Amino acid sequence: MRLIIAGGRHLDDVALIRAALARAHAIRPITVLIHGGSGALGITAEDWAREMRLHVVRYPANWRELGKRAEAMRNAFMLEDSRPDMVLALPGGNDTADLVASAKRLSLPVIDAEGKPITTDAKVGPRGSATLHPLSPKTP
Repeated sequence: MRLIIAGGRHLDDVALIRAALARAHAIRPITVLIHGGSGALGITAEDWAREMRLHVVRYPANWRELGKRAEAMRNAFMLEDSRPDMVLALPGGNDTADLVASAKRLSLPVIDAEGKPITTDAKVGPRGSATLHPLSPKTP
């Protein structure tokens, strides 16, 4: 299974990240781990994947060229280009919530840190569980 792990770029809870990956792997064995390369989340996820002898694909945001839009544009490209089978959504902000909403529109399964399905538009809370919130469509 090809899994995208998504979360806020300031997420640094190593135990939460590793436990969430282990839960996702128990649900459906991961063969390719896909991440955005941000901070502790990217480092921890990639370390875990290497320990598990999994393939890793990293999509770093191009902050220099794209500025504030870099994360959102990277997430959209990562979701389209990587051909994921599932998304693991960890605590994050609006960009993580937008990625979750986009994945749901594509009918991709999305789980939270506890391995529970996210079935509606959701914001992932501080301990990794999903809490509902309305996502309004973006206007240009």
